[in-house]
Amino acid sequence: MFEYTEKVSKHRDTILKFYRKHSRMPTITEVMEICGLSSRSSAFFAVNQLVKEGVIEKDEKGRLSPTGKLHELPMVGHIRAGFAAPAEDEMADLMSVGEYLIPHPNRSYLLKVEGDSMIDAGVQEGDMVIFERAKEAKPGDMVVALTEDGYTLKFLRKHGTQYYLEAANKRYPDIHPMQGEIVGVVTATFRKY
Repeated sequence: MFEYTEKVSKHRDTILKFYRKHSRMPTITEVMEICGLSSRSSAFFAVNQLVKEGVIEKDEKGRLSPTGKLHELPMVGHIRAGFAAPAEDEMADLMSVGEYLIPHPNRSYLLKVEGDSMIDAGVQEGDMVIFERAKEAKPGDMVVALTEDGYTLKFLRKHGTQYYLEAANKRYPDIHPMQGEIVGVVTATFRKY
């Protein structure tokens, strides 16, 4: 059993490495080559084991696509951002970063931030924001809005009956658009170091 689990884990890691490098899933022939398998039937078996685990899925034509489980990471506990505390190794569950950041993938989109108007909200130039189209915006939400001047990332605010857009940087004035729409509500931001 241990050897089987180790092989499946090794195949998953190899396929994930291929996916990250090429931004696509490998074909069955490529699975055979990159996993060092001797036949296509061995590659089919390896892929089917990963399908059973829910790590990858096949469409009706047999093409492979990743699921959120392919990107699961071990959640090892908590870390203090204040005063230091003794580290504790507590192995919790596996968590898919994609599922955590994107609860509704079919209506979520990704944008790369340009500019510094949201810097006091912790959103810096180069960060990525995930926004959800179908989510109803309410005052206080960070939103992607379309105004007469174009698309912008701001906080939605309300004063009396009037809605307006507010930056998270004092150098930028509030926007009181004559016309426009809320395209979506920001649900997550992230950056790579």
